[in-house]
Amino acid sequence: MKRLRRTGRRLGTTMIVTGLIVLVYAAAVVFWRDPVTDVYTAYQQHELSSSLNHESHLWSQRAEASFARHPQANARQEVAAVRRVAQAFARAHRGHDGQALGRIMIGRFGLNEVFVEGTSYWHSLTRGPGRYTQTSYPGLGHTTAIAGHRTTWSAPFRHIDSLRVDDPITLRMPYATFTYRVTSHRIVRNDDWSIIRDVGYEQLVLSACHPLYSASHRYVIFARLATVTPAGQRHAIPAA
Repeated sequence: MKRLRRTGRRLGTTMIVTGLIVLVYAAAVVFWRDPVTDVYTAYQQHELSSSLNHESHLWSQRAEASFARHPQANARQEVAAVRRVAQAFARAHRGHDGQALGRIMIGRFGLNEVFVEGTSYWHSLTRGPGRYTQTSYPGLGHTTAIAGHRTTWSAPFRHIDSLRVDDPITLRMPYATFTYRVTSHRIVRNDDWSIIRDVGYEQLVLSACHPLYSASHRYVIFARLATVTPAGQRHAIPAA
């Protein structure tokens, strides 16, 4: 009988402790983000950073060589040189889901993460924000769209709804750095693909599930290219 009582007490204590752990975990997800999936993404980001550093060295050399051939180039010629390298970069990376492309930096909420090719759940978005494969690459004069999670896998876009008009968003690619300025936002259904269409100028689109803990809609940020700084160059070129 005593043994049964001891077993019962231990079982009850175990259940209470388990309940408290589940409660703390749930609170962390609600008020912060998922700490379990964070660990995996943090490791992946470390690996991606190493890969991106190698890529940046190779592609920056290629970009610098392109500019060295035209040391007195005007702004239009410089943009054309960036576009040529961007085209080669796109050919080399298109379709390689999960491969590091560049860094996305948003000062408004302290984001600085490697973003990757593709938006597949397991191969791409568990590693970091991902480029919609239906869209372009920075420097090609079209729309580039990037998706990110808000509650799991480091939740890079958790505070996407805090962005304001004219806030800067920077994409640091291996061949150039692109700075965009927020122009507007929109909340759309999750099957509304009009958000990634071309608009006649270089645009960045960020999207994430909305509201939190739901995938019924998307919170979408639209930003227009403001400046381009080619790799190896110190001066920024104003966007057309």
